[in-house]
Amino acid sequence: MDMEAFSLAHPLTEPHYGTSQLDNGLTVVSFPMPWLHEVGVTILARSGSRFERDREAGIAHFLEHMLFKGTKRIPDPTELHTQLEALAADMNAATGPETNLYWLNVPLIHLEESLSLFAELFTEPALLGIENERQVILAEMREDENEAGENTHPFVMASGQLWKNHPLERSVLGTRETVENVEVADLHRYLQKHYRGDNMAVAFFGPVEHAHVHALAEKTLGALAAGPGEPTPPPPPMPAGPHWLAVNDPTAQLSLSLFFRCAGQQEPNRFYPTAAMRRLLDDGFASRLQAEVREKEGLVYDLWAAYSAYTDTGTLEIGASVSPENLEVLFHNLIQQLHKLRTEPAGQEEWLRLKTRWYAALGSSLDRPSELVERYVSDQLFHCVEPVTESWQRVLQLTPEQVQFQAELLLRPENLVVVLVGPNAEKHRKKLKARFSETLASWHISSPWQG
Repeated sequence: MDMEAFSLAHPLTEPHYGTSQLDNGLTVVSFPMPWLHEVGVTILARSGSRFERDREAGIAHFLEHMLFKGTKRIPDPTELHTQLEALAADMNAATGPETNLYWLNVPLIHLEESLSLFAELFTEPALLGIENERQVILAEMREDENEAGENTHPFVMASGQLWKNHPLERSVLGTRETVENVEVADLHRYLQKHYRGDNMAVAFFGPVEHAHVHALAEKTLGALAAGPGEPTPPPPPMPAGPHWLAVNDPTAQLSLSLFFRCAGQQEPNRFYPTAAMRRLLDDGFASRLQAEVREKEGLVYDLWAAYSAYTDTGTLEIGASVSPENLEVLFHNLIQQLHKLRTEPAGQEEWLRLKTRWYAALGSSLDRPSELVERYVSDQLFHCVEPVTESWQRVLQLTPEQVQFQAELLLRPENLVVVLVGPNAEKHRKKLKARFSETLASWHISSPWQG
């Protein structure tokens, strides 16, 4: 099958959506989905943990928690939630390195009343009960700690080397010291600095019309202060690896992760080849990790590859949960698969399967509000995520040779952080480092292709 001819016969189309701005700069986006039976509302602020100063570490996440602690009009958070839930509304939130996201789901007939309550979290927050919430967040932090109080989250552990001396090196939760020292005045300052019209967007999904939701946004969120947020510096170069990290944790299995620092979404010539590497490794049971390592070798149950891409940087992770006796064999198999990415372009059948599945994934993303938010709403603030049709054109033009070339540049020991968590992890780390350091050191650039 010729994918270019197929996509011309069955073209991907952009979603139908409307966009406008309030006088305070807030972006309003609507996605009419008349077949849905409720309305989803997402409020996005460009205010995640990478915008924090060192002494503020964790404040973006702390503020997310505190915004749910009532409003000036309804200072009792239980009463606020009671009123919202009486309208069949549900709300939640999440904090990441680059954004705070807040979402509300409600039947259309209750949209106006529930949105009015929801918006007060941002325009008239009470920020009461900080000591109780401080204990909740400290308890949340302990979920990623071992008995000695060491962080056991592989991504957080790796981040300290991937983005050393940059806010991205820290956990979104912050540190125990910074969380213990956050005061209400600090929360107000962060709110006023980042929760501003030009630094935020609101999106509506469901049986809505743009003119109607624009008017609702103006009524409920028009009081937000105008003005842009603050810039954030790009991360410095990563200290040359490989870095071998381990923390002991009394679990039944070891968690093994290999992280390679890579490009972000602002560099499409590197972003798309890296996304293709991830798909070659782990996109269905026929992909390389699942077919070669899990099915043929039977070494693990849980095995994955993931690409976490921010605006200007990212990381490709290859990970697994493995019994200690299988660790070295698994590591050998994983670096074999990575070496194959570096030295052999994908074959015709595998490449066609990759593009077929990528085409389907782009099409189905139009049905998922979370992906629409990333592609069409957050891009209003970050200017780096391309529309579906442009993404597909990038994929169509991608070749196996381009992916191999980028793999050879990316999958190098100086870009690598290896993380082990589990029983006797430090002992296993030393064994892995002793056995495989020489092999990894031999991975050098030799490809003549310069496309």
